[in-house]
Amino acid sequence: MIIKKMTASFGTLQNESLELKDGLNILRAPNESGKSTWCAFINSMLYGVDSSAREKGGNKPDKIKYAPWSGAPMSGTMDVEYEGGNITLTRMGSERSPMRELSVTYTGTSQTAEGIGPVPGETMLGVPKDVFERSAFIGQGKVAVSASPELERRIAAIVQTGDENSSCTEAEEKLRAAMRKRRHNRSGRLPEIEAEIADERARLSEIDAESRRGEALMQAKARAIENRDALTEKVAKSRMDSRREALETLTNSRNRVRTLEAELADCREKTAEAERALYADFFKGRPLDECTAEVNSDANRIRRIDDRLAMGAVTGGNKISLAVFAVLFAVFTALGVIGLDILWETAFFWVTFVGFTAGLGFALLTVLQAARIRGLKRTYGAALLERDVLLAKYRCSTAGEVEKLLADHGENCRRRDEALYVQRETQTRLDAEKARQAKLDAAMLKDLDFTEGGEAAELTKRLKQAEDELRRIREESAAWDGRRSALGDPEDISKHVDELLEEHRRLSTEYEALSLAADTLREAGTEIQNRLTPKLSRRAAEIFERLTGGRYEAVALDRELKAKARLAGDAVDHETAFLSVGALDQLYLAVRLAICEMALPEDKPCPLILDDALVSFDDERCLMALGLLKEMSETRQIILFTCHDRELQMERTGL
Repeated sequence: MIIKKMTASFGTLQNESLELKDGLNILRAPNESGKSTWCAFINSMLYGVDSSAREKGGNKPDKIKYAPWSGAPMSGTMDVEYEGGNITLTRMGSERSPMRELSVTYTGTSQTAEGIGPVPGETMLGVPKDVFERSAFIGQGKVAVSASPELERRIAAIVQTGDENSSCTEAEEKLRAAMRKRRHNRSGRLPEIEAEIADERARLSEIDAESRRGEALMQAKARAIENRDALTEKVAKSRMDSRREALETLTNSRNRVRTLEAELADCREKTAEAERALYADFFKGRPLDECTAEVNSDANRIRRIDDRLAMGAVTGGNKISLAVFAVLFAVFTALGVIGLDILWETAFFWVTFVGFTAGLGFALLTVLQAARIRGLKRTYGAALLERDVLLAKYRCSTAGEVEKLLADHGENCRRRDEALYVQRETQTRLDAEKARQAKLDAAMLKDLDFTEGGEAAELTKRLKQAEDELRRIREESAAWDGRRSALGDPEDISKHVDELLEEHRRLSTEYEALSLAADTLREAGTEIQNRLTPKLSRRAAEIFERLTGGRYEAVALDRELKAKARLAGDAVDHETAFLSVGALDQLYLAVRLAICEMALPEDKPCPLILDDALVSFDDERCLMALGLLKEMSETRQIILFTCHDRELQMERTGL
């Protein structure tokens, strides 16, 4: 098959086209220009895009990695020359199913090309995708190659009968898988059976233990019920006695309360009567000490006024003395006048002087006595008015009557105070009795609660403990019933154990047979590999020797296609870890080219795709590699993508 032209809407490629020729195609382009994308496009056109692939280890699947940047679905065409005819492959699809729709037509027509199949690469290249990617398709940085069952079948066809439908590795893996299903360390059916047998036997032991425990629970339950019933009867009797005693005590207390309440009502009535009498007297319930002070003061004032009136009245003596003073005034005045008439006589001078002097004295005494009598009259009138006002205040006529009002008020106060005292005493007794009744009520409720104190409380506690114990036994019995039911029927379990033992014997026999077959197949595969690997190693060594200019003369490959190389003249092979990056790429390129020669069908020359596969080669070895590729391009198309100019320059100057 030869690729002629490609047009792609794939990743960074936006409806871009690429035309190729027979033989060696060296395509130079800078980084990020789409070289790896064209390689992936070729692979996708031949084998399709896996829509079920998922991201692993940070590597995105092709359906995401190469989704067109424009947002359009993946699509493309590839014109190829196949078995002498020109065919056009066209792929389209959707975002969920990229490039799933395949059309294979003859180029320039809409006529379907027959015999191509749903996977064009398998038909036109003659190998599955796995072999193609491990041989002719060398992606960027993926020169190294690893083994696979598909590649093993292809290579094994060279040294066996040519049958590509079987692989020792694949067959051995199937045998190992069958063995793992039966036993793999602690997994597999055999360990499962052994665990099940152990579990079932443990269940049988547990069933036996649970049966004995069930009998013990039944006996304990019967004893607990008997104890509960006996205590229930005792508690009922004790509570009845306690209720009767409490009722009697409470009734007596309530009777005493009712008696005291009646006494208190009578006391309140007497107090009310005393209050009414007190407020009905003259003083209208005023405090006795206040009334006493006021009445004593007023009574004493009345008595003093009476005494003063009695002592200060204008008597006859007062009037006689006034008349005597007036007569004496007149006598002595007359004597004085007479003395004036006879003043010429010396003896009468003194008579006149004495007469006028005495008359003047008596005149003065007469005036003073008259003024005193007048003052006494005014004082008597004021005192009499004050006495009348004070007596009118109490509506009495004497001080004794006023004091009688005070005595009556004092008696009313005393009666009221006595009634209040008796009422308070009765109220205090009633309050004390009510408090006692409240305590009795609380004590009775406490006693009737049957939680503390007394025989009934003690029996109640014992009854509760018995009920708790019975409840615990019943709960344990219910749990036992559940466990016993979950454990199943011992006969069924024993039967299941026998079945498991039979299955274990059968699988053990199969495991031994599979183990023997796997060992035998491994030995056969080793023999085949011993014949296959040397041939592949020899051809890889020839190519590696040419790529390195004869520096290395031998290559050794193991079953996993891991390589060792030996320098010319050395006696031992070297691990790849001791090779430079360039030498390592050259070694695996040699292995790849050897695989292409041995694994790919000669009648369907497969194009060789290389993406910067020579980037780590120095100029000398790059020139030798191009020379080898030029020779190989005579029998197959080779497409080499590179980011350097040297490959093109070397091609132009002649290889």
